[in-house]
Amino acid sequence: MQHHPDKGGDEEQFKLITKAYEILSDDEKRRRYDQFGEEGVDSDGGMAHATDIFDMMFGGGGRRGGGGGRRRGDDVQHILEVPLKQLYTGATRKLMINRVVVDKDVPVTTCNACDGQGATVKVIRMGPMIQQ
Repeated sequence: MQHHPDKGGDEEQFKLITKAYEILSDDEKRRRYDQFGEEGVDSDGGMAHATDIFDMMFGGGGRRGGGGGRRRGDDVQHILEVPLKQLYTGATRKLMINRVVVDKDVPVTTCNACDGQGATVKVIRMGPMIQQ
């Protein structure tokens, strides 16, 4: 209650705390947050465009080119050996993880040739046949 705006707290901080509580207290929202990040919780879960199904199945091919939004990296897994006694009594360990951090002050540029997909699609039409 110390962050509640009626008690003299910061309204923005209170909104962040409320949003975090809503995500953590709802199993479905928590699962979507774990899988897709904040964007997975903010979206309504419906498809914005009919071509999204093609983007999901084929990695593009629809009007929007597929793969939109922020991509999550692979989950980090680390084997940590802990003695059985410490599992019962508790212990604190420090773990160093190297990761790539994007500088938010530097503008992101997208490749014009592939639109950030990493590959281009060339369509060849030969009579009634179409090859990609």
